[in-house]
Amino acid sequence: MKRARFQISPRLIREAFKQSRKTKVVGVDGQTIQDYKRNLAQRLREQRDQLTSGTYRPSAVRKVYIPKRKGGKRAIGIPTVKDFIVQTMLKNELYPRLEGLFHPNSYGHRQKRQAREEAIRTAGVRCLRYNWAVVLDIRSFGDSVDHRLLMNMLKRHIRNRWVLLYTERTIKSPERTRSGALIQKKKGLAQGNKLNFLLGNFYLHGIFDTWMQKNRPHVPFERYTDDILCHCKSEAEAKSLLKQIRSRLKAHGLVAHPDKTKIVYCKDGTRKGSYPNVKFDYLGTSFQSRSVKSASGKATARFSPARG
Repeated sequence: MKRARFQISPRLIREAFKQSRKTKVVGVDGQTIQDYKRNLAQRLREQRDQLTSGTYRPSAVRKVYIPKRKGGKRAIGIPTVKDFIVQTMLKNELYPRLEGLFHPNSYGHRQKRQAREEAIRTAGVRCLRYNWAVVLDIRSFGDSVDHRLLMNMLKRHIRNRWVLLYTERTIKSPERTRSGALIQKKKGLAQGNKLNFLLGNFYLHGIFDTWMQKNRPHVPFERYTDDILCHCKSEAEAKSLLKQIRSRLKAHGLVAHPDKTKIVYCKDGTRKGSYPNVKFDYLGTSFQSRSVKSASGKATARFSPARG
């Protein structure tokens, strides 16, 4: 047995395995969860020995492409079963310590449909109160996360040395392509990693949420990972805010998507100005002026999300 460098309870890896029992991942080693279950006690013991001794290093992720909903393909990195279990362990350790840091209007880290619906509902209410919206999408966000900056952010809040060590090794795992080529990356969070949503949201918490709280505390916003909506009272305020946000993102190696990022006038029956952008999509929902009936039964136009 290797000399223990870290104290890691056997319960942590057993619990992570239980949560991973239904996974269908098949990594570069070709092993399935059914294969892993054979001689389970020995496999868990060997894996824990690697973790406690500090010798655990994740395998390369298997790079594959899956179709996007609106066309094109998205690259994802599929881990091995044993790495998937470790990712689950890390998420179990990180989430309780990071959850309390998130802004109330940050929704993506929850990874639940209710959180998505809450973000859309809140955006709809605020679009009625504010005449202007800044619609912000970060181009290739998942590929742009700086590993060193992310780890520096984590070290301000996480003191557990083995969690920090294996989180860093996990996000730095190379990619193996179908041809067998090995790609080392200094940036990016691979789609398919169990930590992807949590760490991506934590990264933008530090870059965007805390900056907004400090510099624009009066501007309400909804953020679902890199899909962001800010509400402003005037066009001038919206333009100024977007300029500052672009500068903030640029300072951290991020770029607002040139096509998806825009300033929108929330035009409806009471807001009748003429502007080029009067509707937008947010989290797959269309926001625009819609015909509704008032309490008196009179028809009017109201800026709102599509009704489900």
